[in-house]
Amino acid sequence: MASNQSLDLQSDSSQKNGLKTMGYSWSELEDIFQNALKMPVAERENYVENKAKNDERLKQTVLMMLRDAENADQYFDKLQEGIAHGLEEKKEDIYQQGDIVDKYKIVKPLGRGGMGQVYLAERNDRQFEQNVAIKCFSSEEVKENFFENFRNEKQFLANLNHTTIAHIIDGGVTDNGVHYIIMEYVDGFPIDEYLKKHELSTQEKLQLFLKICDAINYAHNRLILHLDIKPSNILVNKEGQVKLLDFGIAQKMGEPLKQNHLLVSPFYAAPEQLKQKPISVATDIFQMGILLHLILSNDLPFQKGEDPTYSKRSLKFADEEINTELLSIIKVCLNESPEDRFVSVSALSQEIENYLSSRPVNVHSQNWTYLAGKFIKRNKIKILLSVLLIISMIIGIVFSSYQANKARESELKAIKTNEFLLDIFKSADPNLTEGSLTIKEILDNSVNSIESKFEDEEFKLSLYDRLTNIYTNVYLWNESRELAEKVLNRYKEIDNYSKLKIMSTLGGNYRELSEFQKADSVFKLLLNRIEEPKGNLPLEFKIENILAFAKSQQIQGNYDTALQIINKVNNYITNDVREMYRADIYNHYASVYKDLSKFDSASYYQTKAINTLKQKTSPEHHHALGIYYNNQGNLFKDMSLYDSAIASFEKSISLKKKIDSKANIDLGITLSNLGGVYYKKKNYDSASIILNRAIEIFSKQLKPDNNFIVSTRYSLANIYYTQLKFEKALSEYKEILIADTANFGMEHPYVADDYISISNCYIELNETDKAYEYLKRAKGIIETKFDESHQKTSYLYNKFGILFEKQENYAMAQMYFQESYTLANKYLGEDHRNTKIYKDDVERISKIMKGDVNKM
Repeated sequence: MASNQSLDLQSDSSQKNGLKTMGYSWSELEDIFQNALKMPVAERENYVENKAKNDERLKQTVLMMLRDAENADQYFDKLQEGIAHGLEEKKEDIYQQGDIVDKYKIVKPLGRGGMGQVYLAERNDRQFEQNVAIKCFSSEEVKENFFENFRNEKQFLANLNHTTIAHIIDGGVTDNGVHYIIMEYVDGFPIDEYLKKHELSTQEKLQLFLKICDAINYAHNRLILHLDIKPSNILVNKEGQVKLLDFGIAQKMGEPLKQNHLLVSPFYAAPEQLKQKPISVATDIFQMGILLHLILSNDLPFQKGEDPTYSKRSLKFADEEINTELLSIIKVCLNESPEDRFVSVSALSQEIENYLSSRPVNVHSQNWTYLAGKFIKRNKIKILLSVLLIISMIIGIVFSSYQANKARESELKAIKTNEFLLDIFKSADPNLTEGSLTIKEILDNSVNSIESKFEDEEFKLSLYDRLTNIYTNVYLWNESRELAEKVLNRYKEIDNYSKLKIMSTLGGNYRELSEFQKADSVFKLLLNRIEEPKGNLPLEFKIENILAFAKSQQIQGNYDTALQIINKVNNYITNDVREMYRADIYNHYASVYKDLSKFDSASYYQTKAINTLKQKTSPEHHHALGIYYNNQGNLFKDMSLYDSAIASFEKSISLKKKIDSKANIDLGITLSNLGGVYYKKKNYDSASIILNRAIEIFSKQLKPDNNFIVSTRYSLANIYYTQLKFEKALSEYKEILIADTANFGMEHPYVADDYISISNCYIELNETDKAYEYLKRAKGIIETKFDESHQKTSYLYNKFGILFEKQENYAMAQMYFQESYTLANKYLGEDHRNTKIYKDDVERISKIMKGDVNKM
């Protein structure tokens, strides 16, 4: 939104040395326009005529804008069309030194081109000193409606409040028909010229590139594509600060490129731009790839003398000047097909960060030698110390009496183990302590006991393996992660099976805590070990970790990758593989297909998992079946088959009670899910009873802020919300937010869910400003953790649509509803229940807007 400040014109007496240009500014135009919108239609024209006084152009512009006010979704298209067809290079200067535009005096020309002419100007009203850049377009360069289109560009760019993006200050039209935009002035050089003047290292160049990535990613997060990323649009000042310029052909995400000819600079155009096909985030990423190649090699990655407008340009990389890892990154950016490029600028940035921190670059060819080399480079000093420690240990062993010591150590180990187990039992006995200890406190005591009672490091590792596993099994993920990290850091010199199992547990904890990059890094290392030809790891360890890696990919929304990883398990399936592992594979397939809303396939595999173990009677098989029936219940719930879901949950509860007649955490989990189904059936009394029973079970073994207690309370809060008890629901959601933040940190997706729920309450309580603030917080988390393919992204945009609809800002509501539906349709499929809901929202808001237009 433009400022409501009125235009302050200087008198002619202060302009003796320059040409005075009157006219009007965006600020003045916006003030009249916004006030007229609030009036009855019949009174608008008189109001505008009085405010415009004798300025016929200002009057007609405002009246035209009022007629089009409800068609805000078309503004940006008009901007594109106006730029595409209305501008040609001017041979003569529009202004001379000393001419006045608005409050500014022209100092000198800065440049010219197909998009008009740009001048350096200085503030001329004596209020304060300020240099600006003014982009000007003469009346011959501007077609009808062009001013309104640039007004919309200003509105878009007003949302890009970022230190790396040059912002627009104001704009307008002079009496002699010159349209102008007043922009922040950047005293710097285009990035290619800057690099020629400064000898930067590769690391320094990449740091500059990351700043550009940050600016582009910021724009993408606000649904804006730049589409003309090139050196002349990226200035670097003498302090090395980057500024991104010229959103002149920028475009809203999800809309096709409608121009009939090329807008972008041909040498930097993506194939889809040259072919006039739909553009996307991948379009900007292609241009980022060209820019990165240019930054690193001072050359474009194309054959010399080739026609730049030809879509299938031959790529020619500067292999001798650019590191092979960085070339791998560039090649992904420059894939012909947009689908084969990076999914987001964040993903591109992360690969650059990986290179800078000596971590494996994921798009580079992976092998054990490469990964090991990266590890050594990151840990030179630590590895040197480890080597020295190993040498000293070998020398000590050579000069010791091995057999005698071994016998003595075995005897001591047995004694210490008995003492260790006795300490654990003592710590659990309420008669020997001041009241009962929690599971966490017992486990913490065990950790201290291991260090005090044992010296054999390999034996200690085996105990730590069990402890990290126990922490995880009782859902103390943070504690398990901290212990695993400490142990792995302490025992780097040891490489045995116990250490690999601790790594496996750590990967699972990272996944549960939504630290997906760390989780995937651990699982990839384990996968490399698993695939070693001479590896002698147990089959169950191989299967468990491949499936764990697949689960990590699934949670991140990478469903195709997850299925490919699960398929790898087939390489290890032989006739003697236990039914347990076959069933677990089927269960993982079912889980992925459930997330994809491919319910027939999910049901098929979940049934296979159950049938594989159905006739088994051991506690181990009953435990697995209890999990599978629980998962089947969740599947039926997603399919809205609530009675079938209840039947599956009851089977799960029955099996879990066979294993342990006492109420335990596993039973509480299924009860919590069962309560959720009764909530879906709108049987709120039964739902509340069951959910409170689950909380009661959890509370006997877990702390109040444990995730299972918090998640169940979340379901209770949903009941309050559905019963229109918004104040009570809001209070509950806020307490849940505090617990989730303490458990998982400020950036966890659970916290984002809390923000959205709090926002929903504020919407219902008509406190839409607060609702917007919480949605913005959720947006920051979701767009950091997930790319656009994840269903949380489309869900978030839908919530923004609901908020703007509540505020009667139908243009913004339509934009978010449309983007939500577009993403869901693309990634979830048209048959997904969310896609159908979002489609209904699009149709509803379209009818509302159409009805409002017809009333005018």
